[in-house]
Parts: sequence; structure tokens; C-alpha cells
Amino acid sequence: MSVTDTLAAPDADGSRYEADRLDATAAWVARHRPPGSGALAELGARDGALTGRLLRAGYTVHAAEPDPALRQRLLSAFGRRTRLRLSAADLAAPPPVRRRFGAVLLIEALKAGHDLELLHSLPTDLLFVALAPPTLDGCLRPWLSTQQGWLLVEEIDLAAACRPAPGSRGVLLRRAG
Repeated sequence: MSVTDTLAAPDADGSRYEADRLDATAAWVARHRPPGSGALAELGARDGALTGRLLRAGYTVHAAEPDPALRQRLLSAFGRRTRLRLSAADLAAPPPVRRRFGAVLLIEALKAGHDLELLHSLPTDLLFVALAPPTLDGCLRPWLSTQQGWLLVEEIDLAAACRPAPGSRGVLLRRAG
């Protein structure tokens, strides 16, 4: 099963935009980190819409969601699957693991005001970040231009702007050195 085959209909809320954005994100991850190439950490997994796509595609996912209500929705939706780990971790306190992840995903999880220096402490060499274009331009891009720990590998459109949604840009970063 391919990553884009994991969803046949729009999400429960009927949002075709959101379903397309999540499918594009899952396909983007698969192009750079195919299933079996290392566990993924998804920080800010919310209700698990992307988590489910990744699990169905064959990934092992550490879904971290600090909001207790959303974490409970994740647990209710996916139960105790062998390829899923849940935690209350967030960017300030990444998942407690002794090994590195194949990649860390921050999909629509970074907000203005986050301390981006925390990205240096993430246990991975590959970081997928998806943001609305204004947040990318106002927060991440200026930070990237002044730091030396991460290199920009790719920037792609994951979803075009569609009122009221601002669109989504994916930025793939690789640890320098």
C-alpha cells in the first residue's frame, strides 16, 4: 500500500483541503524516509490524522502530544498498536528515548514564540517541518539564516492557500556535520 492510498475519503470533518494536505505530507515523508528506514517522532500529533496515515503505510511512529484531550483521542483512535508509542512530549521536552529517530516531524506544530534553538536537541539528523507560509517567513526562515546546526535540503508546497486556510509549506532540514 502506498502512502497516498491510505485515505479514500475526506477526513471526518469533510475537509478536502486537510485530507489533501495530510496525504501530501505523508507522501513527502515517504520520498525521503520510506517505511522501515527508522522510527518517526511526530511532535504535536494532535488527533492523529497524520499518525494514522503513517501507521497504515508501515511506519513505526512515536506520536507525542502534550494536550491530554488530544492525546486521549489518539489513544482512542489507534489503541495500543505495536508500531505506535504515545507520550506527552513536546518541543521543549522531546520524547524520552535512548536512540535517535529516523526523522522528527513538526507538522503545523511550530508557532511564533517557540524557542527554535530547541531544534538542536532533537534526537535525529532529519527534520520535517510544515508551516503556513507567513510563519515560515516570519519565524523559521530568519532563524535558519543565523544558525549553523541545520541545512535546508528541500522546500515544497504541501497545500495551496484556500480560504480560510493559509496553505502549507514543507521544509526538510538535515543536521549539519
